[in-house]
Amino acid sequence: MRSKSKMTADIVQHKAGDILGKQRAGDKYLDNGFVVTNEFGHYFEQKTFKDYYDRLLKDADIGHFTFHALRHTFATRALERGMDYKTLSSILGHYSVAFTMDTYVHSMDEHKRHEMDKMDDLFGMQYRISVENQPYPVLCTLSADGCTTHVPDFPKITTQAATLDVALLEVKQQIQKALRQYKNPSIPTKQEQIVVPQNSVLVLVKAS
Repeated sequence: MRSKSKMTADIVQHKAGDILGKQRAGDKYLDNGFVVTNEFGHYFEQKTFKDYYDRLLKDADIGHFTFHALRHTFATRALERGMDYKTLSSILGHYSVAFTMDTYVHSMDEHKRHEMDKMDDLFGMQYRISVENQPYPVLCTLSADGCTTHVPDFPKITTQAATLDVALLEVKQQIQKALRQYKNPSIPTKQEQIVVPQNSVLVLVKAS
């Protein structure tokens, strides 16, 4: 934050600039001792700032929200970027750090939930990699017409081909597609838990 001496120097510099304004306004300028004035020495009314602010919002095409919302937006974004509560409280001019925390804790809760969602994605990615590295059991039924496959963990996946090799290649591609569609696909069933019908063989197919 600026020191008092720096703020005083800024005011002195501003008042020096007012001299040029007085010369341009001539007799129309009224010196009432205000620091910040319009071109005629009058104080700024609240409506003047509001009208100017509304024009800025309209030109930017960002919708309408109160001028005070800028303060809350700054505070929220500052906390999200890692600014500590004590520093933010000093910048905002709050009487205590506790008041700052009470005022903006709700926004940080939302931010924390968003950050936790990233961890969920991380574990989901690790889970997906783990599943893709495990082989899925595939039941292959051989007949005079060729080979028919069925995947117990994905009931909708079935293939039919002239040879066993072609059927397994097709079923592997379908397993890969299924793993991409589901956020948390099923863990492969253990081989010993599957009942193999007659005229069928059990083949383990790894998706990766």
